[in-house]
Amino acid sequence: MEYKGYIASISYDDMEDLLYGSVVNSGNYSIATFAASDVEGLKREFKISVDEYLAACEEDGVEPVKPFSGELNLSLGPKLHHTITLLAMEDGLTPHDWIKQALEEKVWKLAHPGK
Repeated sequence: MEYKGYIASISYDDMEDLLYGSVVNSGNYSIATFAASDVEGLKREFKISVDEYLAACEEDGVEPVKPFSGELNLSLGPKLHHTITLLAMEDGLTPHDWIKQALEEKVWKLAHPGK
């Protein structure tokens, strides 16, 4: 489920017979969790949770965690980092720009198979 750019991960607890959700693209912690006994209720609770989170941020004067800020920190390991740096230098790019270009190419190929 997605609402206002936030994406929910859903799980089912058969012992409680409840659906549970949490926002997955909100940094290192979940900004919202919610539960319901049916899908429509879960959708409703998800929207309420996100709206309450955004309202609380506004009330407290705090900037909410933005979904998909465009920033992503990666741990590559020393060997891969070194290799990427060398490849980037060969292409006249920074490692950051080389990684971004490589990811854009990979995503494009996945989105356009056979082209």
